[in-house]
Amino acid sequence: MGIIFLVIWLVIFTVIAAILGMIGVAVVYPFLSKKTRKRKLLLTFLTPIVGIVSYVGSSVIAMILISELLNVDIGFGDSWKAPLPNGYQLVSVDMPDNGSIYKDDDHRIEGIDGVRQLEVIGDSVIGLSNNKYFLLDTKIHKVTYYSSVFELQKRVGKPNIALISNDDYFGSVREKAYIIGAIICLLFTLPVLFVMWKAGLSR
Repeated sequence: MGIIFLVIWLVIFTVIAAILGMIGVAVVYPFLSKKTRKRKLLLTFLTPIVGIVSYVGSSVIAMILISELLNVDIGFGDSWKAPLPNGYQLVSVDMPDNGSIYKDDDHRIEGIDGVRQLEVIGDSVIGLSNNKYFLLDTKIHKVTYYSSVFELQKRVGKPNIALISNDDYFGSVREKAYIIGAIICLLFTLPVLFVMWKAGLSR
């Protein structure tokens, strides 16, 4: 599913780039001299294609590196993964709003299924699972369930519990890394376009 998703977006980006290239050619054509017209028209047409391909290609590489460094999912496909304290993970398959919490691949430690909302407080994870509130102490690997949010608030000593959806948690874990990655990919793409134009005009 992830590969199909990537191919679909690659086709969409290619079509958009080709359209932008044709628009660029139409805009600059009247302003070009006959001497360099063909070369510059070709470079104008190729600029959005090369730019988008370079940016998307470097973005995929960046997403793979971020996935390995932060222990999160790669960012596309039908599964989600994000780290929690002390080796625990939040994992969702198909839909992010139905997740599971477990400790790495150690099935001897009790996990939590049906997680829909959560909040990390130090070494503890609180949340909502199967219509019950839970408190997971990741240090001692203990899960305690509560029938109401008031019981949970009393246990953690926090009057305002700010549970967020799984989707929001997945996004928050990699948000800063993705912003930095996007800037780096842009800084990679611009020199690629510069080299293409310099090489194209030097002939």
